[in-house]
Amino acid sequence: LSKNLFKNRGEIEDDLIIHSKMLIKQNNYGQRGLHDGNKRKQFIGVLAENIVRKFLKKDLMSVNGKDSGYDISYFKYKADIKAMERKVRPRENHVNNILDIQMKHKADAFIFSSLNVSEKMLTICGWIPKKDFKELAKFYKKGTERVRDDGTSFKSFADLWELENKYLYPVL
Repeated sequence: LSKNLFKNRGEIEDDLIIHSKMLIKQNNYGQRGLHDGNKRKQFIGVLAENIVRKFLKKDLMSVNGKDSGYDISYFKYKADIKAMERKVRPRENHVNNILDIQMKHKADAFIFSSLNVSEKMLTICGWIPKKDFKELAKFYKKGTERVRDDGTSFKSFADLWELENKYLYPVL
């Protein structure tokens, strides 16, 4: 997997930024009621989803507010597109996370991406069926101390699942 894992990388086009900002301005995408994310986090998620949609030749997001528990059809799966905002390029040991409350959504697969704000670049890290994700990911209770590669740490703000990039399948 690792040889082709990060081949889907590209600069972020201005038209996708403009479209995504317009969607955030017209919609409140944080409607779960818990851990909805601020406007910045919502923008990162919407921008990443639009970039992935364009890469996969799907329609961009439209003005409709709340999603239906998944973002796109990907092969035979209902896939949820996830994004992490970073200041570095992704590596195999970088983790992707899913809040435990999101595991009940209709999605049966996840597509993970990494938005490098320093380089204005999005990398589609890979995808995985939810069933495989649950088998391979590590679960952490709210308040668990998490240590990053650089030695800094934080306490998880919610129950969450984490999976390293090295376990993902390349997006085709």
